[in-house]
Amino acid sequence: MDQRYRIPPLAALNAFAAFARTGGIRRAAAELRVDHAAISRHLRDLEQRLGTTLRDRATGDLTVAGHTYYSQIAPLLEGLARATADIRQQAPHLTVTCAHGFAYHWLLPRLAAFRRAHPDIDLLLRPVDANTGFHGTGIETDSHADIFYARDDATPPTQRDIRSVAIARPPVFPVMAPSALAALSTPPREAADLLHAPLLLEEDDAEWRLWFTAHHVSFSRIPSAGRLWQAHITLAAARAGEGIALANIFLLGDDLQTGKLVPALPTQNQTPLGTYVLRATDRAWDSKALTVFRTWLLEQVAIQATHQT
Repeated sequence: MDQRYRIPPLAALNAFAAFARTGGIRRAAAELRVDHAAISRHLRDLEQRLGTTLRDRATGDLTVAGHTYYSQIAPLLEGLARATADIRQQAPHLTVTCAHGFAYHWLLPRLAAFRRAHPDIDLLLRPVDANTGFHGTGIETDSHADIFYARDDATPPTQRDIRSVAIARPPVFPVMAPSALAALSTPPREAADLLHAPLLLEEDDAEWRLWFTAHHVSFSRIPSAGRLWQAHITLAAARAGEGIALANIFLLGDDLQTGKLVPALPTQNQTPLGTYVLRATDRAWDSKALTVFRTWLLEQVAIQATHQT
């Protein structure tokens, strides 16, 4: 082989590409399921072979040469991976991570229809904690999509090479069990009345603060009937009659139709406080599996919106 075209070891190229995609040595190690020391070693070896610096040691970012090299080799590595999958006749694979409430109460009941319509796609639904990082351990970045709830007061994600689309911006409103509502000496009539009611919090009281502010209610503190970490757990506590929880249609399932939960207020105090977003890496975004899933997901949201009007 002509010495000009001698290719570095594939392990080093994969390590470099993973580092470029994830923006960190430890995240790259988690993606490739190797020790972070191996990633560092591969990066050093690759720089020696190329005779140039690919990573800025001071900032941890790619150098100009690193960005250029990655942009050139990334599509080649992707082509190699796809060719290998094709010759193995593997079904397109997609791992979808999302918060437990959205997964259990909205997405899971619809997945059977997706699988019947697209039996050639191997889809894995993986519920995660709401604050889990996008690059989860044991998930292949190039076949990973994430659905997360971006609350209006949250700092926007700043990860590189990420594409996203807004799925829905559902109104949020307080709900409680009928038995809990009947047990109140004075049923709440307006938003301010809830400051004297047992409120169920998630990790903190931030969402309730956002909700009261949206309804122009002044408060010094939020009364707590307990902190329960995640929305689907607060709703389970609400069904058990332990207090009032904030909810939206993607978390309630059939709770309102079956009467397990009822609106805590007689008026429609429904206010959007955030947006559900689908995101993935640039390389995963246009894959067959994610393209099909994204189209189907947006269609399902549009169908639900039609049924509600």
